[in-house]
Amino acid sequence: MTSPSIRKPHNALFSESVISTPTAILAVLLALAPFARADNSNKPAATPTPEPVPLSPLVVSATPTNGADVAEADLASLRSSTSDTAGLLQDIPGVSLYGAGGVSSLPAIDGLADDRVRILIDGLQSTPACANHMNPPLSYIDPANVRSVAVFAGITPVSVGGDSIGGTIQIKSAAPEFAPAGQGTLIKGQTGVSYRSNGNAREGDVAATIADQNLSVTYNGSTVEAGDYKDGNGDTVTSTYYKASNQALAFAVEGNGNEIVVRVGQQFIPRQGFANEQMDMVSNRATTLNIDYTGNFDWGTLDGRVYRQETRHEMDLGKDKLTFPMPMIMPMDTRGRDTGYSLKAEIPVARQETLRLGNEFHRFTLNDWWPPVAGTAPMMAPDTFESINNGRRDVLSVFAEWEAKWSQQLTTLFGVRNETVHTDTGNVQGYSTDPMGGYVDDATAFNARDHARHDNNWDLTALARFEPDSNSTYEIGYARKVRSPNLYERYAWSTNWMASGMINWFGDGNYYVGNLDLKPETAHTLSATADWHDSARKSWELKATPYYTYVQDYIGVKAIGTSTYGASTFNQLQFANRNAELYGLDVSGFVGLWDNASSGNGRLKGALGYVRGKTVATGDSLYHLLPLNARLALEQKVSGWTNAIEWQLVARKSRVDPLRYEPKTGGYGLVNLRTGYEWKFVRVDLGVTNLFNKFYYLPLGGVNFDDYLASGWMGKIGPLAAPGRSFDARVTVTF
Repeated sequence: MTSPSIRKPHNALFSESVISTPTAILAVLLALAPFARADNSNKPAATPTPEPVPLSPLVVSATPTNGADVAEADLASLRSSTSDTAGLLQDIPGVSLYGAGGVSSLPAIDGLADDRVRILIDGLQSTPACANHMNPPLSYIDPANVRSVAVFAGITPVSVGGDSIGGTIQIKSAAPEFAPAGQGTLIKGQTGVSYRSNGNAREGDVAATIADQNLSVTYNGSTVEAGDYKDGNGDTVTSTYYKASNQALAFAVEGNGNEIVVRVGQQFIPRQGFANEQMDMVSNRATTLNIDYTGNFDWGTLDGRVYRQETRHEMDLGKDKLTFPMPMIMPMDTRGRDTGYSLKAEIPVARQETLRLGNEFHRFTLNDWWPPVAGTAPMMAPDTFESINNGRRDVLSVFAEWEAKWSQQLTTLFGVRNETVHTDTGNVQGYSTDPMGGYVDDATAFNARDHARHDNNWDLTALARFEPDSNSTYEIGYARKVRSPNLYERYAWSTNWMASGMINWFGDGNYYVGNLDLKPETAHTLSATADWHDSARKSWELKATPYYTYVQDYIGVKAIGTSTYGASTFNQLQFANRNAELYGLDVSGFVGLWDNASSGNGRLKGALGYVRGKTVATGDSLYHLLPLNARLALEQKVSGWTNAIEWQLVARKSRVDPLRYEPKTGGYGLVNLRTGYEWKFVRVDLGVTNLFNKFYYLPLGGVNFDDYLASGWMGKIGPLAAPGRSFDARVTVTF
């Protein structure tokens, strides 16, 4: 586990000058680093062997297996079946996916999703710059460029998570490679092509590195395009198309125990349909700059980072929705900027103790405006609608974390994190100043109030791991985690039905209004893990993690209006604080079945997940909770081949959120096949997903708003159908 991170509150830093501050700090560190020579003969490693073994990711799991190694072994086969990086998380216990666009699913951890989960891409934190969260963090990296995945659920160390209550997801691209000493120039690369029959998805990617002993340059590029997929009945599910391209350059320099990595990236999505939203993505351009410094010194390790991401996002009716009756063109533009820094130190303070300290700052600025709609009546939309005007959200944090190994059997970790969160926004206006348009009163009331909000949040984490013998490990932990509202939850101001219908990242067809008086939500989580295994962790393992979370001031909704269009009824919902609780169980494991020369190695692995969440006052279910589900896979590895048959089972979804008119869905079972062969420089992966072309509805897919629009706003809105059978293939060549 890499060193955790921190954040520190200091009100004086909430100014534009903060952008130059981290750059100056990092410049000083980089200038001094070469002179603070590290004595390689006696300097401690980041986690030296006699020092405490870091608590592992993946729930509160004591599994010593390196997450990157496990992920890399699985990633090769998963890449052929998805263009959505969130899909790489599908086998991790406790993780589920909210359905969205083809490259924009939202991961949930133990029932908590979206902004409640902190997602870092190579240490960079980005924020959805969209009222429908169509550009979530994981949409900015292609699966082909992912080299490691780590998920921290529930009891998240303060060094890796803050301003979130669900957990942390860390995605990393390939680490820089350098030529071995005395071996000249290193030149290597990889290229791959993928195809999936359902949706006619085509993807290509390339990576290349050139390096000497101290300098490394790596390029990654990918492009993917797909049409609408078909469900198990052979019917086309409209607005499920997508096209995306990603490019990235990484420059790395190392020497004398120091390393600097500069990553520059660019993404362009010219189109992506969203079947469960009223709008589609018609353009998304993003540019990122991410500079990371790592130094090893006599006293420990230091990591410093500065980053910036700029996003220009546009929504409107996509090509499928434009063919429906009553097309209502409604352009929506956003410009978002994520800027931040982090400074983290890991210090072995004794032979069996490690101290982690850090400071982080993250600023998100947002302008969300909706241009005039041509041809509308004067009272409707002749002016620019200011949804979020100069919105800003600053998070300044500091943390301290102490890890101690008291004996060969007992390891503990304690951490505290303080975060100062400051949000603000400017005055707004509606499409029209005509009183009959319904915008004036809301805008006047909003502009009359002070928009600045200031939260002082505290996170606490306490973990203990006990290993009585080589066949069992036990963990227990408590965490207090706090998240402040996002800009839309606080500042989406209009109660006009058309305007509030554009604020929706839930895929439920309802209408959302912000609330200036929202409080941060505070989650108290208790979790325990029992892990039984053979001494080498190669023959069998069984791991069970029960958990309970009580969320004070959970940001839910209250109904402030109801409207019926045709055969469907929708609520206008305002964000509101409620108390909520979630509890569940994650179980995973494997057992070896055979191991011989002729048949290779075979094992049966599985995972089971259950989560229940409800509002305390009413007992109503929380939104979008995956029903009882299980995965079972029979895997074989023999003579370069990797084969698997997988069963996926999901129970009927009967507990739903009544305020959002969340649809119920039936239970289903799927069978998937995978095979791969690798020799020398070539790997071929083939697979069939949904082998028997099962028709079913996505329990976390929301509603099919496209079908409702196709009925002229007169039909009965229902759940979104899942993809039918697909034949998948990928060829990867390394050189």
